[in-house]
Amino acid sequence: MRYLLCFMALILSEYSCFSQFSEKDYLKADGTVLRNEFGKGDTINLRGTNLGSWLSMEYWMCPLGTGSLNRNQWTVISSTGIDKNGFNAFDGNYDTMWTASSNNHEKEIIIDLQEKHVFNRLSFHLGSLSNGYAQSFSIEVSDDNKQWETIFNGQTDQKDIVVQLPNIYFKRYLRIINQNKNIQTWSIAEVYLYMEDDITVRNSLINRFGVKDADALLDAYQNYWITSDDLDIIKRMGMNMVRVPFYWMELMNNDGSIKKNGFRQLDWVVSECAKREIYVILDLHGAPGGINGFITSGQAHINDIWTDKKYQKMTIDIWKSIADHFRGNPTVAAYDLLNEPFSSNKDKYPIHELYDNIYKEVRKIDSDHIISIGAFPVFSYMVPPSHYNWKNVLYQVHHYNEDKENFESQKGYVDAIVKEVAQHQYLWNVPILAGEFNFWNFPSLWEDYLSHLNGLNVSWSNWAYKNKRVDSPIENWGFYQSNTNEVPNLQKDSFSEIKTKWSQFTTENFRENTVLKDVVSRNTGAAVSRPPHNQRIEINYEGKKLLLLVKCVDDGKVTFQNEKGHFLGLNKVDNTLVFNDEKINNMAKFSWIKVSPSRFSLLGPNNSFVSFDVNQLYCKSKLISAKEIFDYIIR
Repeated sequence: MRYLLCFMALILSEYSCFSQFSEKDYLKADGTVLRNEFGKGDTINLRGTNLGSWLSMEYWMCPLGTGSLNRNQWTVISSTGIDKNGFNAFDGNYDTMWTASSNNHEKEIIIDLQEKHVFNRLSFHLGSLSNGYAQSFSIEVSDDNKQWETIFNGQTDQKDIVVQLPNIYFKRYLRIINQNKNIQTWSIAEVYLYMEDDITVRNSLINRFGVKDADALLDAYQNYWITSDDLDIIKRMGMNMVRVPFYWMELMNNDGSIKKNGFRQLDWVVSECAKREIYVILDLHGAPGGINGFITSGQAHINDIWTDKKYQKMTIDIWKSIADHFRGNPTVAAYDLLNEPFSSNKDKYPIHELYDNIYKEVRKIDSDHIISIGAFPVFSYMVPPSHYNWKNVLYQVHHYNEDKENFESQKGYVDAIVKEVAQHQYLWNVPILAGEFNFWNFPSLWEDYLSHLNGLNVSWSNWAYKNKRVDSPIENWGFYQSNTNEVPNLQKDSFSEIKTKWSQFTTENFRENTVLKDVVSRNTGAAVSRPPHNQRIEINYEGKKLLLLVKCVDDGKVTFQNEKGHFLGLNKVDNTLVFNDEKINNMAKFSWIKVSPSRFSLLGPNNSFVSFDVNQLYCKSKLISAKEIFDYIIR
């Protein structure tokens, strides 16, 4: 009994820090920060990670497998019309063959997909044949069966030929040409085209197993990829937030109806995170019709949401169902409406217009949850909240510099993006979330970046929690990496074989990235950044020193008082700053912007930044550059 009691005490101590979120924890935006108690309480900075490739899957990160295109409508065409013999190449039977006509010694097979499809891999198979196949071949694609583009030349002595194509193609016609002059007749048992994006994999599973079993398989995968143990690890790292990317097909059927069990995983993660006092950001990582054309957003090449009202309605319906489902839930920190939206024509179909349409529909149902607006790829693609009178929003940025091994390039990038974030945070008066980022194998730059964000009270979540890839050189895509277990063959493996292979991708089978975990964990517990109230600071600019007393005022602003007791104030005539006020007034109130541990900028009462020039302080700049940043020390 004694040992049992000790064991129970140990279990309880492990979870003693876990207590269910309550209404007091409900977050709302208040100026540049997030606060609990519906925006009236303490400042809360969200620091966390992305549960990438869990509910929105990316082929390079997870054991996704490759989806095959539906072949039901394909035909083989010849000079005389449809080649009925061609159906043998699409019937799934490796014992039946398409065979080239021996009369005219055809050297090619032309396949009509009936409409343009996206693909990046091809395979053709010989079944029971031991010879009579194209050991030397070329592959061509076409939009119109007239103009052809050669995309691959190869040789093989294998009966199963799998070709990873050099690019992603969106074509209707495919031609395989037999280049072996010694073979007069040749055959193919099966031809497949593949794509590695989320939509193709899901539809491929549906075509093969049906909707119910396809969902059951994906549920099994998801139960292996992220577990309650992973949430415990995240909590122990000091994090208080997870961003949960999900693909639209997780909640919605192809016909636009909401799935009966579509909220199973989201309900689970919200419930489990509530127990651990971890906030959840719901991120629609890929929307119906394509959100940007990126394979990482679930649908490669296609980017039709901007022009197709059907896809827009489907997206709105998804968010209406989410708003209704999670309305009033304090664990859900924000609705991330569109991940990395990139319009097919940003002038004709502006990103912010679609955002506003979704925003309005969500607000009819849920007026309390924060809505995340993507400033992607940069802030200039978005408008400030005042443009549409958006309320209770945060703006989200993603930071990647693809010059991955250049330290100076990465260092300059960190410096530039911190200034850009600070500018828009204060000029637009909104909280900022750095929703994704990576600074590769430069731990010192991870430290710099995170400490800068913490100083600005900017929330953040790295991409991502785990990633199966083995990186060389190191790229730090996850806290757990390098799982080399076999990925399932979704066309050949049985239901149980697919499930068994996916079961090898629980986090315990990954390599722990201790360096990255240590760097990030050191920055999760940083206190909320505040101005140095009632402290004397010494600032330096152009060799001039000023000794000032900093005082915080009721509305979150600061004032500066010199040794004579005068307050620094704005002269509205020429926008200079002078010490001539004996009392605090609105012209003497500034926003303190901590851009690094020992440097700050100021936003003045005229919504301009303070700068120095020729021994004079001005308040007229709309950008933060070198002259808008001041070094200081506490005296």
